[in-house]
Amino acid sequence: MPRTVNMPDGKESLRVYCWEGYDSPVILNPFQRRHNIEVHADTLISDVQAAYEIDNQLPNDRVDILNINNAWVQRFLYPRGAVQTLQDNDLSTTRVTSSRFADLKRWGWSDDGDHKIGICQRFGTFNLVINDKIISEHLAKDEGFKLAAEPDFVQRYGILLYEDFNIFHICIAADIDPFMPLNSFQERVFKNTAQDWFRNAALVTNNHHSLNKALIDGQIDFYLSGGIYTASPARMEGHGQVRAVTPSHGPISGLGGIVFIEVTCALMRPELSPWAHPFLDYLVEPDTAIRVAFLDGTCNPVLQMENPKVFSAFSSAQLDAIQWDTLEEDISRCAHYDVVPDLTKLLAHLRRTIAKFQI
Repeated sequence: MPRTVNMPDGKESLRVYCWEGYDSPVILNPFQRRHNIEVHADTLISDVQAAYEIDNQLPNDRVDILNINNAWVQRFLYPRGAVQTLQDNDLSTTRVTSSRFADLKRWGWSDDGDHKIGICQRFGTFNLVINDKIISEHLAKDEGFKLAAEPDFVQRYGILLYEDFNIFHICIAADIDPFMPLNSFQERVFKNTAQDWFRNAALVTNNHHSLNKALIDGQIDFYLSGGIYTASPARMEGHGQVRAVTPSHGPISGLGGIVFIEVTCALMRPELSPWAHPFLDYLVEPDTAIRVAFLDGTCNPVLQMENPKVFSAFSSAQLDAIQWDTLEEDISRCAHYDVVPDLTKLLAHLRRTIAKFQI
């Protein structure tokens, strides 16, 4: 990962490591022009990979700003001394009107709630996506990830290759709580379920646009490990039958779905860019939050929608794209994205399965 350096023309710079969208010129250019600096962004493709990469780096080799899914900041990097404490100057904006959404904001704080460690912004349910002209929403909610085990759907579904979510969802399909240590029997069940998933899938890819197209064209009836974020481009194009669904029940204290919340934080390094904290402030400004919500052809809920200026920027079509009318209810059936205790073992099983089926 590149280090923060001064550019040849003398401008100061800021290094960002982030999920897609935050690296967009739509986000970076206004900040660069405002402060006459250079911002360099690298796009991460795996929370797990990025978190371990940063943990293994010398502090001087780290970037200034990291954007990653919630638990990796609070549970992993902050306890290891890799994340800076922020001043509690209301970085995460105003109060959230919904208690369900307010609970998501706890990931911007240390586990004991004493220290501000990041800002929470994009969020959403991330479970499965159906063509509701083929599969009823009621059936999808009731069966959840067990749909993949139904004989009628062999070679009629896809899998989005997002390793962390694949692990969550295979566990849920196998009636296993992914956030509890697994015994040897549960580990075998996980392996068998993973093999069944990938053996019987018609399409496996890390490209959600390909999966949406396959749904619309009738090649598949649903895909696993997708959600509001992945379904929204198709819904914005008028394909309302592409719908993100959260299972109605599951093994995580009765919950059968996962909700993520991205956290952006400043990393601990000897010479943090002086523009790191202003950049965090900038991200939660209403105009920036609006741009974050509509990046790269997707439409995402952001916690800053609590601000009337941000919320009013969403058209009725965009609110429909993020399934706003059922979002709070869907989140109520979700466990929060978290770190898996047996991640190393399960990730090895998953990767061997993918290799076995030559995906």
